[in-house]
Amino acid sequence: MILSKRKSWLFLVFTFVAFLALEISVVQAGFGITPPYVRNTSLTRNSIYEQQILLVRSDPSDEQKAEITIDAPDLEGWLQIAEGEEIILPAGVQKVPMTVRVSVPPDAGFTEYGGAIRIRTVPSDGVVTQGAVNISLGARVDINLSVIDKKIEDFRVRKISVSDLNEGSKLAWLFFPGKIVFDMLIENTGNVEISPSDVEFRIYDKTGEVLLEETSNVGKITKISPYNTETVSASLPTRLPAGSYIARYRVFNSDELKQEGDLSLTVLPAGTVQAANFGFVGLSLAHKISILLPVFAILIAILYVVFVRRKQKGR
Repeated sequence: MILSKRKSWLFLVFTFVAFLALEISVVQAGFGITPPYVRNTSLTRNSIYEQQILLVRSDPSDEQKAEITIDAPDLEGWLQIAEGEEIILPAGVQKVPMTVRVSVPPDAGFTEYGGAIRIRTVPSDGVVTQGAVNISLGARVDINLSVIDKKIEDFRVRKISVSDLNEGSKLAWLFFPGKIVFDMLIENTGNVEISPSDVEFRIYDKTGEVLLEETSNVGKITKISPYNTETVSASLPTRLPAGSYIARYRVFNSDELKQEGDLSLTVLPAGTVQAANFGFVGLSLAHKISILLPVFAILIAILYVVFVRRKQKGR
């Protein structure tokens, strides 16, 4: 009888502990963050770096809010939460973004910096009642930053694409080439503004065996801010007629080849798509000279006439 009571007692204790452990596990697993850090080891003075962190709830049935506290004395004035110090976690929404912005001052020391961002979830009305459902859950974002006295100019090509284009067109003796618009999704992995320095196309017939034309971008490509990822475009002239081609592209960062590959290129009859062809900058050198020489001749003639008249008046 005594043994049976002991077994019953042990069973109850074991059940209570298991239930408590289960409750703790469920509560702790109810909220998380990804990634659990803000990390950048290539910051420079005056640079701005942003990193997004997702606040994730396993059960978003109720609206809550996340209270944000920054614990980083060495980074006083550097850190800002773009969404504010309180972020609403709407009912039914499992993942809510939080953006941490780092603004490095001009007199920052060249060293490593650390700290933490603490996140606590509470009911959206701010009233915390008793019970497991309303237990405040929290998370910690570790901060690991370094400011360096070195410029890093580098990027990664994430994605490329090219649109259909019109073939070139003639106006009098001038030929305005078609404009290839080559879009690139570029991730700036350095700490200064950057863009691809050159884009080159080698265009072949549709079999990919006969080289028909070589061309490169005209004009500068828009620069991307440090640590950002943006789509930029390179414009390349082509004098090929309407048809289907294989283009082998190469993207450069100064002398370094960053990416190369093949893509299909479709040139349509003039006027098929609304995209404009190249203007004056796309003309051949001979055609540019044919326009500029008469202009220069007229200017010289005007200046000569003005000079002669002034000389005559001076007599």
